[in-house]
Amino acid sequence: MELDVAHRLVRAALPLFGLDPRSAVDFVKYRENHVFRVTESAGSVFAVRLHRPGYRDDEEIRTEVSYLDALASAGVPVPAVRRTTEGALFSTATADGHVRSVSVQHWVQGARPFGDIDAALSGRHDPPAHAFSGIGAVLGRVHAEALRIGEPEGFRRGSWDADGLAGPRPLWGDPVALPSLTPGERAAVERGVGHVHRRLRALGTGRDIFGVIHADATPENLLETTDGFVLIDFDDFGTGWYVFDLVTAVFHHARNPRYPEFEDAVRGGYEAHRTLSDAEIGAWDDLMLARGLTYLGWAADRPGDPASEFISEVVAPWVADIAETLTSGAPAPWRPSHLRSPAQEIR
Repeated sequence: MELDVAHRLVRAALPLFGLDPRSAVDFVKYRENHVFRVTESAGSVFAVRLHRPGYRDDEEIRTEVSYLDALASAGVPVPAVRRTTEGALFSTATADGHVRSVSVQHWVQGARPFGDIDAALSGRHDPPAHAFSGIGAVLGRVHAEALRIGEPEGFRRGSWDADGLAGPRPLWGDPVALPSLTPGERAAVERGVGHVHRRLRALGTGRDIFGVIHADATPENLLETTDGFVLIDFDDFGTGWYVFDLVTAVFHHARNPRYPEFEDAVRGGYEAHRTLSDAEIGAWDDLMLARGLTYLGWAADRPGDPASEFISEVVAPWVADIAETLTSGAPAPWRPSHLRSPAQEIR
């Protein structure tokens, strides 16, 4: 869909949410969905999202927005939902024969992304360790509230379980299918997929370690404000291991020599709200590999996307190295043997 059509769809959606149709509409980004910033003359600012057709159906969108609304209502630092004039969580806009589901959130004022994946992986983003303590605290609050809410009737989202991460049809695509992999890298990735699947199946999905998670707590989706971090973009939220969110928050900084500080900080901030079990800590490195594999699968499903090219060139060789290391029984690259934390073995 061309950007001018997307602009017209946003304009058509504004009255549905009680927003001034004369508001300023500015394009923010396109990944899975088009996101726009809408500024009313009175100064109120909103994020308007056009959901990509075929990516999420109505029940999945309703589940996402209602859960976000519940988290915000409980005081968890996430964006507040803007309902339609009829009280609905999302609506449908039509323009020039194009139809899109639309949802709206209040813009997080005075915020900036914690970082970006490129800068983190390259080492250009070298934040203070205490920042990860704040990130861990936000994720701990999200999970503590998610444990209270559970899965309400009608809950419909994907599962980041062993099959969702490393099964025959992973949620984000098959990492082995990434065309840029060399034969050696492909073999290592294939072994890594099998390793992750076996280990995570053995980990289990008990309620104490597995539930509703964000699943994409990357530097771009963590906004820094004067009051702390705000977690945005629940497009990929579903069920999974709670520790997978923590792993995602530090994964892109794992090549930084200060990574052990970052991991300790994110765990410390998190455990102020929810205690991590030995089983979760023991699965940390396996889930780090699983997180890497998801990016390869994402890129394999989206050839030609600039992010896919970055993943193919920069991320994939690194993930292949991680897979080769872990499947050989050696310590993970970010965890020299003298820095390894005691962990319960998962067999």
